Formats: sequence, structure tokens, C-alpha cells
Amino acid sequence: MTQKCTLGLPVATIFLAFALLAGQPVLAQSDDALITRENWGAQTGFVSDLNIPGFQSGMTIDAGNVEQFKDYLPEPVLLMLRKYKLKIRTRDYAPYAPSDGYIAATNKHRGTARLVEIGDSTKITGLENYHAGLPFPDPKTGREVAWNFFNSYHGDDGKHEFGVFWISAKKGVESSERWRWTLINNSMHRTDIEPIPRLEKIAKKNIAATSITEILSPMDRKGQMALYNIYDNPVEREGWIYIPAQRRTMRFTSENHGESWNNTDLFYEDIRGYSGRPEWMDWKILAKTTMLAPMCAGVKYGPEAAKETYDFENPPHWNPRLNWQPRPVYVLELTPKFKKYPYSKQILFVDAQGYYAHAKIAYDRKGQPWKLVLNATNESLDPTSKPLTIATSLVIDLQAGHATAFPWYAYEANTGVDPNMFSLTTLRKRAR
Repeated sequence: MTQKCTLGLPVATIFLAFALLAGQPVLAQSDDALITRENWGAQTGFVSDLNIPGFQSGMTIDAGNVEQFKDYLPEPVLLMLRKYKLKIRTRDYAPYAPSDGYIAATNKHRGTARLVEIGDSTKITGLENYHAGLPFPDPKTGREVAWNFFNSYHGDDGKHEFGVFWISAKKGVESSERWRWTLINNSMHRTDIEPIPRLEKIAKKNIAATSITEILSPMDRKGQMALYNIYDNPVEREGWIYIPAQRRTMRFTSENHGESWNNTDLFYEDIRGYSGRPEWMDWKILAKTTMLAPMCAGVKYGPEAAKETYDFENPPHWNPRLNWQPRPVYVLELTPKFKKYPYSKQILFVDAQGYYAHAKIAYDRKGQPWKLVLNATNESLDPTSKPLTIATSLVIDLQAGHATAFPWYAYEANTGVDPNMFSLTTLRKRAR
């Protein structure tokens, strides 16, 4: 029996899903039709044929039958199945729609956002007249998909706890840490919690998003904190790190692309698949297709559950245990505009309903596969007012035979985080 996954869609949408699974054609929606929870997927992305030959919900895909499904799995996942003996648990397809507030904003501002022609520039803002919601329902170009991805629905704020595991393919888990992450994800284009659409205390500083991270364990690193600001124009993120042992705060920027986060396999720009600015890349749609992805992944929360989420005992010691379902996916090629960028290209697999990045494979400057990023989500706690919950992320350095796993321990969204906490004063007070 497969686990149920409720994404808050009415019966009419479930009938649509059955029609797709049966291979029946679905009438296209009118361009000016009202976008609703029922028709979100058809109106804002594309409807793909979910009839995968030989696929049955609840089956397991592994090295023995992977070739049958190779056209429906991202290239990095195929590599995990073939080389690292990953096993994929499957489940039924579940349509997705964001919060009521995000849907309402998408309808209100539909057709107002416009791309700016910036050529090879990395410093000119590439989007104008964007207010809130999804900028480009039914995107036609790679840049439009990029801005949908950049402005996809993650809620207005959040509180998280997660683990960090450093893993060697040969030796297993080397070390681990526990972190807290508190953030205002959206200060200028809010859709869920007041003030809407702008949180002026943060937005007036041109800060689009701000967050504080804190190490909770081990004891020798407990209390180290960092404050990050992301701005509403294509400049590097800015941050400050407070180290209790030194009792001082250090400022830093991410000017050198390819910097590791916390000495892990994750680059800052690998967060969420890609967290750099859209203006820094050329975006090309390679395909619009159906693929299996870890959405409604069935991951349990809490530190003890990490051993259930990951097979730490058996080589390569990082294989995740997740539920996968058929999803409509944009396959995107990202080519950097910077001459000294660590990746020569990135292939990003973006959901066509949620605009989340399920997976990424990044290539080194010689064109060889280097990094694999996998992102899994669980169902929303309240689909009408909250985003999908983060389940786990995994980054594998294919060349080094090393990985970093990020199992999520706790997740809250749209809680009304106090904007006053995002300051250097908070770092110094809370780290004492």
C-alpha cells in the first residue's frame, strides 16, 4: 500500500489526474481563464502524459529494472541507481497547487511582469513590474521559467532545524552537526501573512530575504551563528558570522562563486538547486517531459529519523529512502555568464507545477560531471496557507566520492517571524 499524499486539491483535479494516467487528452485552458486550485497545473506550467509504460504505483525501481524507466529519471538519479545501487520507492501522482494567497496574487498581477533585455550583463535587473505570485503562468522561454523558479512559492517566513552529515563513500559518516535556520523568505512580494505585500522594515533596505543560522551541536561549535541578506537586485549576498570563541563578528560576501557552505559539498549557489540570481545564467529549456521525482517523499522528521531517511550503514552510505512520483518537469540548461565560474553548465530539473528543483547535475570546467544535488519535499501541513515542507537535500561530489546529507528535523512556515531579530545585535546577544 502506498502512502497517501494530500496536496489540497478538489475532486475535479483528481479526475484530471486519472484522465492523464489513462493517457486521455486534456483540453487546454484558456489563456485568460481564472487560475484556481483546480486548474493550477494546467494554467501555470504544462500537463504531461503521466502514463509511464510499465510503471505501477508502489513498485521499486533499482539497478535491475532501471533501463525500463531511464527516460523518466533525471540523469543524476540514473547515476545513483547504476553506480551506487539506489532503490526508489514509488507512489501515485498527486497534483500540486500553492497557497490561496499566492494563487490570488498570480491572478491579480497576471500579465504585468516583463523581462528586461540584459544581454550578457550580470548586473542589470532582468525582471520589471513584478508584484507577487507567479510571474509567468504558461512560460514560453527558459528565462521565464527561471523567474518562476526564482519566485516560486516557499511561504513568507519559516523556522527550521536540520542535520548536516559529512559522508565518505568508503568510510561512511565522518561527522555531523545540528542547525537552526530562521528566515524571512519574502519581504517584498508577500502573499500569506501580514503585512502584504511588503514587510517595510526589511524591504526598505532593499533586502528581499534575510535569515539567521545557528549551530546547536556539537558542543565545541554550539552558538556559532550567521546572518545573511539577499538583495532585490543582482548583487552578491552579504553576511556576518559570529564566532563565540573569538567574540567577534566577521563580514563576508559571496563574491567568489563556488564557495563551500560550512565546509560541505554544497556551494552557496547549490541551495534549493540554484540560489544565484537568474541574471547570472543563460537559461535554455531542453525538454518538457514527465519524470519521477521525490515529491510527497514520506520522510519522517527528527534527529532519530535521519537513520531511516538515509542508509548510513551500507556503501555508499548516503542513499536516501524516499517516495517518488510522476511529475511534469522542465529540463533546463544553465550556462554561466561569468568567465571564472566553477561549473561549465548545470542541468536543472524543475517541477512544472511548483517550480521546485527536484535535482541538478553540475559539470566542471572540463565538461565532466561533478556535483549531483537532490531535493525532496513532503506534503504541506495546510495546502491553502502553507508551502510544501522540506524533507531532505543531498549533495554528492561524484569526483571525490563524497557527499553531504541534510535531513530535516523540524519545519514551520508562515509563523510571523519577528523582523527585529535579523541584526548583528541578535548575533551577539544569542551567541553569549
